[in-house]
Amino acid sequence: MATSDATPKEPRGVALDPTVDPVAAAINAVIDPLIANEKVIAAGYAERTRLLAELDRLGHDPRIIAGLCGDPVESGRNDPDTGAHGPAWDDEELARRCMAAEAAGALRLKASTAGMMVFNAVRLTDQLPQFHQALRRGSITWGHAVKMLDLTDGVPEEILPAFEAKVLPAAEKLTSTQFVRVAGRILERMHPVPLQTRADAGFITRRVVLRPDADGMAWLNAYLKAEDAQAIYDRLSRIAATLDTDASAEASTPGADPAGTGEPRTKDQRRADAYRDLLRDGVGPAGLGHGIRGTVHVTVPALTLLGRSDEPAILEGYGPIDPEAARRIAGTATSWSRILTHPETGCRLSMGREQYAPPADMRRYLDARDRTCQGIGCTRRATLSEIDHTRPWNTGGPTDVDNLVKLCKSCHRLKHQSSFTTNQGPGGALTWTTPAGRKYASAPANTDPATYDPATYDQATLCTAANDPATLNPTAHDSPPPKPINSAPSAPQQGSTDTPPPF
Repeated sequence: MATSDATPKEPRGVALDPTVDPVAAAINAVIDPLIANEKVIAAGYAERTRLLAELDRLGHDPRIIAGLCGDPVESGRNDPDTGAHGPAWDDEELARRCMAAEAAGALRLKASTAGMMVFNAVRLTDQLPQFHQALRRGSITWGHAVKMLDLTDGVPEEILPAFEAKVLPAAEKLTSTQFVRVAGRILERMHPVPLQTRADAGFITRRVVLRPDADGMAWLNAYLKAEDAQAIYDRLSRIAATLDTDASAEASTPGADPAGTGEPRTKDQRRADAYRDLLRDGVGPAGLGHGIRGTVHVTVPALTLLGRSDEPAILEGYGPIDPEAARRIAGTATSWSRILTHPETGCRLSMGREQYAPPADMRRYLDARDRTCQGIGCTRRATLSEIDHTRPWNTGGPTDVDNLVKLCKSCHRLKHQSSFTTNQGPGGALTWTTPAGRKYASAPANTDPATYDPATYDQATLCTAANDPATLNPTAHDSPPPKPINSAPSAPQQGSTDTPPPF
């Protein structure tokens, strides 16, 4: 076999520079533009931050605010009889929500996410200008800017310039993770508020959050005192170390080995199983939790329930789950609520002008059809949202499913108290028109407006599995975010979850 010559061949008419390492040259040919690209990306984030901050400044312009205000009767500002719509937002709150919704539509985000982005953009440009300039130059990454925003959330504004100047050199040399560790220690020495006071304030924001993930899984996160979280994790680890991991133990643990492989559980799996079992079946002090089971709502296609189809079921608040899990939940359900939307089933789809408030079966239909709030980018569950007459009742709008839609409290108030408008199409497809004149469509999850045919559309069976031991209550992910401590401007807040009257 012929062997290759390891010495680079000299191109015809070109002399290779013997001082240049060809391996280094090849790698640097990629690394150099990669570094340049990272600077372009950082500059792009800096420009997006500037534009979002400018959007916030527009919301403080009296001329803009005047154009954002909706019908004074609808908003309840000038008519006490419309108080059922909830207290009217003041000009600052109205402008903040309108600008957040405009950004959400443009960037394809949830309004709450866009609102927090606008809030952080103002913080970065106004309170941390050195970091914003460094981001624009590309001397730090967006990850460094995010870490700095998190680190300074709630920090008194008077110490920010000195703190920023002290830690910026570290941000320009270290990774974002290394930077936040160094900066955190520096901040601890500079912070004028005692740690105990801050810890007490942080304890108020404790919460549990549910975040759906792919492949029928989800994250259940708890925001706790550091010592409590560490103690809980240590206890789970100790329990996991004592659990039997042989195949027979696996077979006796429901859901532990869904693939039926008989493989022993890893320590991570045993720790997760202990966490699940303690929270689902454990009893706290004084019997806390005894007899309580989570409630889940699952939409199951009839053929899947009968084992004649593998079409996924829909877990409310999450999304598609595997057919076997759906059948197991259905088999242990203590109550059922069957909702078929085909006209010949008899479900009332319209009350015309005879009745203002929709009856229970129509409400269930809207829950099953919309599944989530139909606001711009909003994903709040339909069962936790309000019912809105797209064409208001007081202007002749009927109470029927083609004029009713599910909107969460915040999106509902935005529609009624601002110059945002909505128009409903077939199957509940809602089109929003913003004060900027842009249009955004929000179609229900169960409906494709392009192919919707009321003569053939058939909603699957809705199974309500009450007190089911297989799943915890999925409402926890609606917990509000923590409020910044002594921070200016005020962070955007989530809407209340109180149940309002329908309109």
